[in-house]
Amino acid sequence: MESRSTRPLIWLLVPLGSIAFSLLYFLVLMPVKASPGELALFERGIGSPLLKVLNGYFGSFFNLRFLGNTVCWAMPILLILAFRWRSLVGWQRGALLFLSLAVLIIGGAGGFNYRYALTLLPALLVLVFVVVDKGMVRSGATPSLRTSVHVLLVLVTVANSQLSMDLSSRMALADPVERPREMNDDAFYTKFDTGPENLDQWLDHAGVRPSDRVLVNNLPVYFYVTDRPGLYYWCGADQYFGPNGEEPIFRTRTDDEVVRYMIDELWTRFIFSDRNLSRYDLRFERFLETHCKLLAEDDKGHTLHVLKDTFGR
Repeated sequence: MESRSTRPLIWLLVPLGSIAFSLLYFLVLMPVKASPGELALFERGIGSPLLKVLNGYFGSFFNLRFLGNTVCWAMPILLILAFRWRSLVGWQRGALLFLSLAVLIIGGAGGFNYRYALTLLPALLVLVFVVVDKGMVRSGATPSLRTSVHVLLVLVTVANSQLSMDLSSRMALADPVERPREMNDDAFYTKFDTGPENLDQWLDHAGVRPSDRVLVNNLPVYFYVTDRPGLYYWCGADQYFGPNGEEPIFRTRTDDEVVRYMIDELWTRFIFSDRNLSRYDLRFERFLETHCKLLAEDDKGHTLHVLKDTFGR
């Protein structure tokens, strides 16, 4: 009789398991500093094989930084429901099939970006709360215990958010990049300014003529505020978007071949980037240092480089 009365207390392990997983995730599994050349993967939380599985392929359940720690229970619930397929009614089978397929598609095709997994969060949270509550009812849990479990799930989610913010602070402290100036005391609208104050004038002062083509490293502001010819490029994936579609610049060439390619094929000597974006590829960053000359840099870290005239052209 006593064991029956204490059996429903096992449901307290649900919120306790959530906070235990959060502590393991944020304090042990998540790194605070990127490995050389892996900044893009690090910032997406998939910088190691284990994290690629947790935050990528199974990010709909385990990306605790952005989805919280309650949704992780959706995975065992979906598996249990799949084993009980024959006992489910029609709409339950449909919901199970939809959620399972959505998780597989998002994990397989879009696991690198947490925003895709975020679209399933409301449905998976409802699934967890409903199934946990029905399980407590079947086990004979009192209304006060059921309420306590739900409240604890909310509280450990708040604790998870605090751990996530703490991780962000530790990552910022470990970041070696020095910001040229702090903007915390500036008017709020300055934080949305994504380019030099007067980009055309800034380029003119640096010696870039209106007809000169510029290789632009993932800074759309260039095309938004100027009518100058520009070539869109993203160093993080070595993707140049030209008339023949997407193609690499560095991946299939040596640095000297890149210089020749930029001059002879792209008809440009100028590269517009910023310090933070250039860090996404170590080779691109080194190329700017060894094969280019810095012409200008503003107080927000935007840079303009020109190729050194290595071949006397």
